[in-house]
Amino acid sequence: MRVAVIAASLAAGIRIATEVERVPSVDVSIVCCNLEMRSPLIRWLRECGLALKSFRWQTYITKLWAYAHSGKLVILNQPLDDPTTVERLRALQCDVGLHAANVIYREATIAAFQLGILNAHIGILPGYRGRSVAQWSVLRGDPVGTTVFFIDGGIDTGSRIVLRAVIPSGENTNVRALKTMLFDCDARLYRKALEALTSEGFAYEYNDISHGKRYYVMSRILNEVVDTILGSRTS
Repeated sequence: MRVAVIAASLAAGIRIATEVERVPSVDVSIVCCNLEMRSPLIRWLRECGLALKSFRWQTYITKLWAYAHSGKLVILNQPLDDPTTVERLRALQCDVGLHAANVIYREATIAAFQLGILNAHIGILPGYRGRSVAQWSVLRGDPVGTTVFFIDGGIDTGSRIVLRAVIPSGENTNVRALKTMLFDCDARLYRKALEALTSEGFAYEYNDISHGKRYYVMSRILNEVVDTILGSRTS
């Protein structure tokens, strides 16, 4: 299976690729986007800063060189939905894309991958679609976790769920810590999703959106309530 990590930074791409390349039957590439169309100087200064935060330099440079030398590193300068970008994605002939960029994909970009693009959504589908779903889950007393599913043109409406994972809040005493923990699970869960996809007899779960709701950004006051709930769990 050919897979491409669609990442907002090289650091994010390398982090996820390093995990999913452990799946024996998976061949991984990294696609690095320039989502905010930064100038070259600003873009690469940002990349250096993120690399320093995420990796030891030796590990980062070794991985970066390995992907570049093998032709499995694609640096995009145009928007993801630009026709030239879509053609470059098609040319990779990948089965699956892994979402690691803060962007909403258009149909042409999704269709550039044979099976589609997987998203690690920090909410349990179909119950929790949209924004601030980790906080809404805590507020409503429901399990917190992540769903890995193939996206479509809607907001968390893709019908094919690969896996759902309940992830306890643990020692996270506030919303920021909880969301950071959930987002940091993406590489591991993408690996598990790819292992499932490549296993014999795999079958999708169905994301029946009639059984859930779309949530919106939670207000500051309610976020503070969630902080209190999380804090009380660990006190």
